[in-house]
Amino acid sequence: MKKIFLLFVYLISMCATCKAAPASEVRTLVVYYTYSGITETLAQNIATECGGTLLQVVDHGNYPRPESQTTYNYANNERSQINAGNWPEIQTSVESFDEWDAIIVCTPLWNGKMANAMLTFIHNHADKLYNKQIALAVTSWSSGISGVVEDAHNHLPNSIFIGNPLHINYNHRSQMQEMATEWLNTLDFERPVVSNLRVIVGDKVFPATLADSYAAEEFKELLPLTIDMNELNGNEKYQYLTYSFTVDASVPDMIHAGDIMLYGQKCLVLFYDTFETSYSYTPIGTIINPTGLAEALGTGQVTVTFALATDDTIGDVNGDGSLTISDVTTLIDLLLSGDAVSNEAADVNKDGNVSIADATDLIDMLLSGN
Repeated sequence: MKKIFLLFVYLISMCATCKAAPASEVRTLVVYYTYSGITETLAQNIATECGGTLLQVVDHGNYPRPESQTTYNYANNERSQINAGNWPEIQTSVESFDEWDAIIVCTPLWNGKMANAMLTFIHNHADKLYNKQIALAVTSWSSGISGVVEDAHNHLPNSIFIGNPLHINYNHRSQMQEMATEWLNTLDFERPVVSNLRVIVGDKVFPATLADSYAAEEFKELLPLTIDMNELNGNEKYQYLTYSFTVDASVPDMIHAGDIMLYGQKCLVLFYDTFETSYSYTPIGTIINPTGLAEALGTGQVTVTFALATDDTIGDVNGDGSLTISDVTTLIDLLLSGDAVSNEAADVNKDGNVSIADATDLIDMLLSGN
């Protein structure tokens, strides 16, 4: 009875999200900084509409209150310190953004620029927001927001900005909810990357994607491939293969943990750390979520298997060889347990993360008969 009730509740919530904005189709984090409460209200409206997760950036607590010219003078002096490279402390940090596909940044405008606390947050997390989809929402009294947009682009040069920023000024506050809904409908976030590769280390399976390259296509023909990979530099594992690949090497500037590359024509490299490089590589693929990769690979030689993802077991969460409502209830039980879910069949959308979105897709599979 409990499982039936949970399924019923879930089906209702699934229907409720069907009318949400495009941001509801991806895992969305709504991060905001607020001083007077206006930006917090905007962020709450956005998160409610798109089903996103709220995160408040908390400042150092030294700004004069209530809001006055003294506050803005303090903030202006602080901005001068920022320009000199002295960043203020904030109380908010995020270890990883891997569980979100898109980030909506909600910030007030101060002195024509992004509020210092939010600017500090994106500065502190710029590396972790690499290649993340970003949308910007700004509150102000009456000023234009070009300075805020400039701050965002300057401090997140490797992020992907989606759509036009939302601007809520004083005259718009009574229409805030309607404007937020309309704005969300204009955003065209990309859906999560679909995994077509598996990197297997011991009992750990890391979903990955193959690159769009001739070498990746040739690598695909060699799979499944199990090799012993050697340690190098405390950031990579490598092995020379007998096959000579068609390469198109270039310097990527930044190597990211989870990158799978070719060095030369035969050397396969799996990176487990992020760092700058001056060497040339040909991309083969990328692990979607490299959390735990370094620990799995260890410090010495390690056996690694590269294999294509198959759809044979997708959705068969209970492992009985068929797709039924029992797989949905098993998946919900796994999610409610609060533990990390490593059941590969439960990753229905193959995005490298088992979440309520997989339950949605599994229900869709059952209803469609596929």
